[in-house]
Amino acid sequence: MEFRPLIFSASIGHGHNQAATALQQEFWKKGYFPEIIDTFYELNPVLHKFMLSSYLKLLKHGPRVWRNIYLRAEEYPLFLYLDRFGLLFADHLHKIISREACPFIISTHPFVTAFLTSLKRKKQLMVPLYTVITDFVLHPAYLRPEVNGYFTIDPNCSDFAKLHNVPSDRFFSAGIPIITDQFINKSKWKARYDLGLEQDKKTLLIAGGGMGLTKYMEVIRCIDKLNKPIQVLCMVGHNYKAKEKIKLIKSNHDIKIVEFTQNFLLYLKASDAILSKAGGLTMAESLACETPIVIFHPVPGHEEQNAQFLVDSGAAIMPSCGKEIPDVINRVLYEKNCYSQLRKNAKKLKKPDAARNIVHEIIQLEKQQRENIHLSYS
Repeated sequence: MEFRPLIFSASIGHGHNQAATALQQEFWKKGYFPEIIDTFYELNPVLHKFMLSSYLKLLKHGPRVWRNIYLRAEEYPLFLYLDRFGLLFADHLHKIISREACPFIISTHPFVTAFLTSLKRKKQLMVPLYTVITDFVLHPAYLRPEVNGYFTIDPNCSDFAKLHNVPSDRFFSAGIPIITDQFINKSKWKARYDLGLEQDKKTLLIAGGGMGLTKYMEVIRCIDKLNKPIQVLCMVGHNYKAKEKIKLIKSNHDIKIVEFTQNFLLYLKASDAILSKAGGLTMAESLACETPIVIFHPVPGHEEQNAQFLVDSGAAIMPSCGKEIPDVINRVLYEKNCYSQLRKNAKKLKKPDAARNIVHEIIQLEKQQRENIHLSYS
């Protein structure tokens, strides 16, 4: 008998799809054959475009609005409107789940979780729903009674459960699932050799996630004030406008532009530090590679909380403005104690086996449920 669960993701930020793929690969090893659903695109390409463009416009033109929606969620639970919106697509989602005998479903995006819980309520579905959280700090918007299990990296999940009157056994501090491929154990020298980079130059990776949302131009102008020339890897993802602008910059440093790549971990292993916003997957991958993290201009709300968590844990430094970037980069690259402490704290936090642990836990939960059903009929 083939087990064919469904993993629902969304192309609103590349990290959610990466998390879904990491889980899929681990399920394959266990004899499960999950399908990944790009949820909003599957429901309607116009819906996908609307969700993505609305989110990006809100971050660009109304970041304070998004921050208030996120941080004041308990007082003003505006996120519950997503559940009502999701009811419009319950029939379509039900058809997707009914295509095969689906033993359980997984969500890697909070917007998708809202749609799936609306579906479960409307259709009175008993199929278990597990949500995988790709940020470092739990948030009330994730909570729904229809969710059977929450997988998170937040070490304070028991306190969170108690605060919000949710059974603590629904929470698992397993980590953020990343794809730990052949690059994870490569040395810095070998990674640079494979990428054709200079061995004797300090290397800074500037990343902005799959959509390339980092303020590349501002960062490059700031690091031009460094005393020594370095290698700069600008990971622009799918942001081709940023690529064209960077190409026109005259810099004291050796700037290499890298479009979206599946070899991100190899670039991380080759780098002495990463400067990035605080996307959950990027931060989890950086911790896994023990690459020192400098956070700049995190997305309001969830990424600000990611950033604060990592700074408080001693695994990242966050300059408050562009003027502080040269000093921070100098410290990270050239002060041994600073560099070593960031790596040491990253080692404490990293969870490179998160995908494997999440899959193991879900399979155990499913086995237990089947045993309970068997006993109830005995």
